[in-house]
Amino acid sequence: MFKTLSIIVASCTLTYCATQMDYKKFSASFKSADTIPYIDSHISKIDIETIEEQPKPERESADIKSVQAGDYLSSRYAQRTHDWKNANLFIDRLYSNTEVTDDIQQRAMVLAMGAGDAKKALKFAKETEGQDNQSTIATLFLIIDAVKNDDYARANTLYEALQYDGTVKFIGPFLKGWIDAGLGQSNIKSLNENTIQLYHSILISDYLKDHTEVEKMIDYALNVEDITLNEKLRIADLYGHIGASDKAIAIYKEGLKTQPDLKILEEKISAIEKGEAEPLFDTITNASHGMAKAFHDISSILYTESNDDSARVFAHAALYLNPNLIETKFLIAEINVRHKQYNTALEYYKSIPKENEHYLQAQYEIVDIYDETNRLNEAFKLLDSLSNNQTDVDTLMKIGDLYRHQEKYKDALKAYQKAYDVLGDTVPDEYWHLHYVLGIAYEQTDNWPKAEKHLKASLAMRPDQPFVLNYLGYAWADQNIHLEEAQEMIQRAVNLKPNDGYITDSLGWIMYRTGDLVNATRVMERAVQLLPYDPTVNDHLGDVYWQVGRHREARFQWKRAINHSKDPEQIKAIEEKLANGLEPLSP
Repeated sequence: MFKTLSIIVASCTLTYCATQMDYKKFSASFKSADTIPYIDSHISKIDIETIEEQPKPERESADIKSVQAGDYLSSRYAQRTHDWKNANLFIDRLYSNTEVTDDIQQRAMVLAMGAGDAKKALKFAKETEGQDNQSTIATLFLIIDAVKNDDYARANTLYEALQYDGTVKFIGPFLKGWIDAGLGQSNIKSLNENTIQLYHSILISDYLKDHTEVEKMIDYALNVEDITLNEKLRIADLYGHIGASDKAIAIYKEGLKTQPDLKILEEKISAIEKGEAEPLFDTITNASHGMAKAFHDISSILYTESNDDSARVFAHAALYLNPNLIETKFLIAEINVRHKQYNTALEYYKSIPKENEHYLQAQYEIVDIYDETNRLNEAFKLLDSLSNNQTDVDTLMKIGDLYRHQEKYKDALKAYQKAYDVLGDTVPDEYWHLHYVLGIAYEQTDNWPKAEKHLKASLAMRPDQPFVLNYLGYAWADQNIHLEEAQEMIQRAVNLKPNDGYITDSLGWIMYRTGDLVNATRVMERAVQLLPYDPTVNDHLGDVYWQVGRHREARFQWKRAINHSKDPEQIKAIEEKLANGLEPLSP
């Protein structure tokens, strides 16, 4: 089945991508049950009886009690739907109008930080200071505040008083390393369990101008098991920074072999060869900024593991320490987009300054949100406002994508063709997906020869791109041509994306078209499991069931398809099948 939505192309610019750490596998080091869920427990464990059982002032009426319960429940609901701004607002009202329990205070503190109100979170944390029941998270916030104010002696005293638990196990080495760095001391012995910790040990050594062991640590980090390309590239930046040019260039060239579209690597090689390697690495100039970077990296780990509540809290802690962390603003925006909190996401994307190198990417992310929320006039207006909007390939492609998502394929084709004309006859490797979307637009406007030409060109540039394999293979199968090659291509796509329901549907459909009904049934049932509400997938399974004699189940799937379809022509065709069934497949 065609996946006519936009191909999943990296949402970050190539420059941005090349500087990011691949966090996923390192989070395995921190998956014990007592780690970050500890923080999450502070925003989920309070029950309504806690509020109702507290002693109340004599002036309190039943109506006030009801309002307090309402504020509490509203806060819980808002947080569960990832609307942290309102969760913070409701708990703040509760905090102001009732006798505060430890749990409510704790919840208010965490929600305030997660909503980006660090000052309020610190106010709550300071109210607990010195109490017997002072929590780890309160102490952690106090440490952050001390570091923000360059009071590393106080930060160290607070750190030494922390009770060792899962949270401290997770972030303690980063805290201690940067606190000591702020005191002018090198303490990186515990920062050696994975490349993220090693990276911060190198940052600390560089901050302290202690390069005696840096190259050894970098060499060690490079040989960590299962290191990814992005991590190697980050290490290459470090090599370039300390003058180990040959090692840096070797890694960049290795990266170009597997990802030739990362033109940033060619620029870095050129910079080193010209003796301009300094911009490759952002030197930490303040220990508080180093700790901010650590909190960002921790937040990224948690985001990768979908532990978004804790990721949000740590990300805002990072921004409190360094309000200029652009990568953290992107991360917070991405968390909000994932949970459809689009207005909050827009705030962060719009906060990226125009002079920043990632400004254009932020604007494209805003366009995507406008597109997702049907604010199309605003999306087009924004794209039109961007400079060189008629000659910039990325902007033209974005305009084409907007039209394509509305199924206005003729308009989409005009925008894509303009982008193609700007590039000339030879499309650079990094724009391989322009061929792909041109292929879609031409296919949807009934110009198959040109569609096939562009889809083949895209596949030549990316032979293992699953969506291109699927689109071309399905198109051939739908025309009943090149069936054997089409099935091989779609099978490769399934192997690459086994949990993609659209591609699985394509494989089942081509099996159906070739008469392999036993395997078609198995594969189409899998497709419906992956996309239970997709009308086309359900329609296809109905066809397969009918041909194998399972007529009652076929009719069930066809009715299900009608229930979820908004396409009058599709509904009419399915109703015809419900009335008359299908003719047997031709041998």
